[in-house]
Amino acid sequence: MRRIIALIVTAMAVACSATEPKPLTLLIGTYTNDGSRGIYRTQFDAAEGKLSAAELIIEVDNPSYLALTEDSRYLYAVSEGGRSEGSALNAYRYDAAKDRFTPISRKATYGASPCYVALHGGYAYTANYTGGSLTRFQIAEDGTLGEGVEQKYEPKEGQRSHVHGIFVAPDEKSIYVTDLGRSEIYQIEGDRELSRTALPAGVGPRHMAFSKDGRVAYALGELSGTVSVFDIEPQGLRLKQTIASDSVGGKGCADIHLSPDGRYLYASNRLKEDGISTFRVGEDGTLCKVGYTLTGVHPRNFILTPEGDYLLVAARDSNSVEVYARDSATGELQFTGERLELSRPVCLKWMK
Repeated sequence: MRRIIALIVTAMAVACSATEPKPLTLLIGTYTNDGSRGIYRTQFDAAEGKLSAAELIIEVDNPSYLALTEDSRYLYAVSEGGRSEGSALNAYRYDAAKDRFTPISRKATYGASPCYVALHGGYAYTANYTGGSLTRFQIAEDGTLGEGVEQKYEPKEGQRSHVHGIFVAPDEKSIYVTDLGRSEIYQIEGDRELSRTALPAGVGPRHMAFSKDGRVAYALGELSGTVSVFDIEPQGLRLKQTIASDSVGGKGCADIHLSPDGRYLYASNRLKEDGISTFRVGEDGTLCKVGYTLTGVHPRNFILTPEGDYLLVAARDSNSVEVYARDSATGELQFTGERLELSRPVCLKWMK
């Protein structure tokens, strides 16, 4: 009888552990000019929708964007200096036994104000906003960085280049680079430019997302407050829809992501009526705006949980990370009241 009871208890424990989601580890990049000291870590309990207290794990200057390898063994973080002298890419190795990150490289980006880092094909790339350039670093087997090679983009018809983001193409063979200043998107494979997509002056493409089937690309225009919808074709991107995200003229759109099931797209808007736009995705990839959710001030970056039950927002000027419950059927967002206080958070990444 005791053995039977023990087996039943064990089976119940296994069943509970299988149904209850494990806490998710969230890394938070910040600006360090007002109390923050670098990169922080928190645990998100998806069962309760709660965040643990923020823990400083890496002390570094202005880590405004982060990128992790697939296994989370290596972390790369920009230091967004206002001048080229203070602008750098930092590399860290994670030691699971000691539960800590160790610095292994710091390399100059040459271009000033690196605001984005992406990993692709054995290289790390930084988008240097003020420098108007893209810098490529070869990654060694031990995760360390080689010297950066900078690609500068000259002004176009009086529009100064402001490279803002780097996004791996759905086929993983190339990357797309958004240039907010020149209002262009470059497709690059290695050191070759495959295509260049020009958008009207004043659109200012900032961040991108791609449909689950890899056929459609979405680019958020920071200045125009619009989402541009493209068919991905062999010769480049073909525009098929432009739809408003910001309807009040804030000119500060920031981040864009699809839900895990690909049925809804979300875009953040700043500077006026700060919040998140919700779009339903049609069968052909086109969008229909179905909602708007007010957030804290300056939602620069946001992230969805892997299951899509929650959306977390880095509200920079509210000095907080906010938690929104998400209805997977309607795409609707609802603030849960959960808020993690932290000075100037600007980048959120899940650590596996």
